Amino acid sequence: MNVLTAFALVLTFAVAFAITALLAPPVRRLCERRGWLALPGGRRRHPRPTPNVGGIAIYAGFVLALLGTLLFGYLDPALRRSPFEMLRLGLLLTGGTLIFLVMWLDDVRDLPPAPKFAAQGLAALIAVGPFLWDHTHYPDALGAPTEARGIILPAFNFPFVHQIPLWEISPWLAIGATIFWIVLMTNTINFSDGLDGLAAGISLIAAAMLAIHALTIKPLSQVTIALLPLALAGACAGFLLLNFPPARLFMGDSGAQFLGYVLGVSAIIGGAKLATVLLVLGVPLLDVAWLVVARTATGRSPTEGGRDHLHLRLRDLGFSTRQIVIFYYALSLIFGLLGIASTDQRLKLVALGLLGLLVAVVIAYVTRRAAAAAR
Repeated sequence: MNVLTAFALVLTFAVAFAITALLAPPVRRLCERRGWLALPGGRRRHPRPTPNVGGIAIYAGFVLALLGTLLFGYLDPALRRSPFEMLRLGLLLTGGTLIFLVMWLDDVRDLPPAPKFAAQGLAALIAVGPFLWDHTHYPDALGAPTEARGIILPAFNFPFVHQIPLWEISPWLAIGATIFWIVLMTNTINFSDGLDGLAAGISLIAAAMLAIHALTIKPLSQVTIALLPLALAGACAGFLLLNFPPARLFMGDSGAQFLGYVLGVSAIIGGAKLATVLLVLGVPLLDVAWLVVARTATGRSPTEGGRDHLHLRLRDLGFSTRQIVIFYYALSLIFGLLGIASTDQRLKLVALGLLGLLVAVVIAYVTRRAAAAAR
């Protein structure tokens, strides 16, 4: 890696950080003037009305920093994006903008679940792009026929099987897996946005791990691909200045679902890095899975609000917001580093199993404590 490339990486993070940090205070004042506030009560336990559309600052910081990276190609040929990558960036920004705008409306008008899920599905379809009708294999930089016109999950590695080639089995299977993955990630980050600093912090860690993964991938590091999660990491870090507990600005669905969408795309835009994301976001992903099963079993809708999220149940048991957030950060960082430090899929599977066991133990502990307190 030359000096100019390293400078581009650092500058991308710094620009996203600076723009988001500078915009957050005026966005906070805008929310106060317009009455875009999250009011205390119900499942919300914050002590005072809090501005709730901080996603504006996150969106602006990420998009402006990412667009700025297009200038690097004029300075260094190694930072020049291919036409395929330019197409994928356009699809990402289009789908991400749709998510951001619809969820901004949700933050101020409280939309029902149906239009929100419709927006998520449409944004995922936008990400897939021309691959919906053009399933042609195009040559990549090394001449191998691996490129597609769109953002697609062509295959994923699995222990003992090595790789499951979704695209080769059926292009429509690859499309379905891509849509499922993006929608899952969008909702996972949104579901985790229940405590000050939680969604922004774990998204920052996940984005940083994806950037490191892209830079260390063999045989060719994906420098331009790494700029995408770096811009997201910078935006998250800038937002945490006002969002770390006690938060003075919430990101709202406009921020949380935008973060989840971009993370979902970032994990597959330069080749599947699913294990890295699964390890970093293992706790909120398992929490989502547990909530879906538990709510469905009791006849409740998985989309309804409630205080049965793991982080909220820990809060109700007396743990402080900072303790819970740091616990989540620590697990995300430890397992994320493990994910990028090893290329052994079996080791990653063992790590996922250990993480799942740990989360199961915590959920069992929380459930027992809650049952004892109710008696």
